[in-house]
Amino acid sequence: MNQNTATWTKLAASIFFCGLAAATAQAQSSDALLNKLVSKGILTADEAKDLAKDVPAPNKWNLPSWVSNVKLYGDFRGRYDGIYQHGNNYAPAGVNPVTGVITDPTNANAVDDRHQLRYRLRFGFTANTTDHFAVGLRLGSGPTGTAAAGQTNGSTFSANTTLNNNASRKPIFVDLAYAKWTPIKYVQAEIGKMNNAFWFTDMVMDPDYNPEGAQQKFSFDFNDKQRLSFTAGQWVIQENFNAQGTNINNDVYLLVNQIDLASKWTPHLTSRIGGAIYNFKNQHSMSSALDNTFIGQNGQAASGPTAPNFNPLIGRAEVTWTLDSFPGFTGGFPITIGGEYANNPGAGSHVNEAYNLGLTLGSSKNKGNWQLTYNYKNIESAAVWHGLNDDDFGFNARGGTDVRGHQVIAAYHVADPLTIGLRYMRTEQIGNMAGTKAEQDRLFFDLVWAF
Repeated sequence: MNQNTATWTKLAASIFFCGLAAATAQAQSSDALLNKLVSKGILTADEAKDLAKDVPAPNKWNLPSWVSNVKLYGDFRGRYDGIYQHGNNYAPAGVNPVTGVITDPTNANAVDDRHQLRYRLRFGFTANTTDHFAVGLRLGSGPTGTAAAGQTNGSTFSANTTLNNNASRKPIFVDLAYAKWTPIKYVQAEIGKMNNAFWFTDMVMDPDYNPEGAQQKFSFDFNDKQRLSFTAGQWVIQENFNAQGTNINNDVYLLVNQIDLASKWTPHLTSRIGGAIYNFKNQHSMSSALDNTFIGQNGQAASGPTAPNFNPLIGRAEVTWTLDSFPGFTGGFPITIGGEYANNPGAGSHVNEAYNLGLTLGSSKNKGNWQLTYNYKNIESAAVWHGLNDDDFGFNARGGTDVRGHQVIAAYHVADPLTIGLRYMRTEQIGNMAGTKAEQDRLFFDLVWAF
């Protein structure tokens, strides 16, 4: 081979390698391709080494040196939300057709059904940096609401957006924005707008509630089968600055503390038990516009000087037995029974207790598997604060407290990105006026694509 031919051969090999390395980045490393070219005598070892420097690594960002990697993630959910009011709910005003009692329009219960098509879109990234830090941001769709200051903000509880208003443009909000520090495996601290780090059911805290402020988690392993964890949160509820000193000027915070023990007794048997308390700082400085209007949940408000204190004691326990196999299920089949109880000593009897009893069969975490869950909940009006708990399980098309009833959840993981879900709730108000009822059925049908 003459010199010109060898030069053109090497140039062609270089161009071919660059294109092929990018195209096959997931299947074969660039080092393997270079080694093959060297073994064929097309490139020398030194030429291969120089060429490797010129080929950008696949799926890499042009990031600062202190950023180790960036992870993109998100999900899209399409939902049918049906709310069916019972026929014996009394109308907004007039005479109850069943009892003949004159109804109070200020305490009217819903009588009309609703059918909503909704979507939720969330998209975010996490940047892991040197020295054990991480920074995260997630954007989410969601409805607007009127805040205490008259501004338009996203919902506290939901990233759902209802399809309506003749194809109007839909808002996007900051759903998460935080910095996290994990200096060692058993210590974690973060600030910003975060996923809550606590082990509660939705009786106490809506899973879509993303607190703002700071939280920390500390863990200790007694052995390889038992872990004790302590979680603390210092959350901002309302910033109350007012330049006129005669008005309320106390900011409102919520302090949350929980301790829990997770145990693995045998390869088949695990358990977890925990206790928690939360309490406010300057609770009675909270504005009624925030508590009643913006939050908009059923139940006892925490704002105002006459409101009961909210400092509930919360206990939760679960036991899981995993079968080796089960028909129609791949892998170990978990069966979980559990319960959660809350008692708020700051409120009077008959309004200060709540409990949630549940059974879960299976898990929809992996493709081709399914999950079925049943819960019965009884949440008295001042047992927990309605500014935190589930906004779907309730009456009058709202969640909150002063409600009891049944919940069934089913999910099937159809494909790697797709899970189909059903959630059915049959609920009623606990503290009805004499001769009245507020009962409803609610059904969700969900299609969730995660990426």
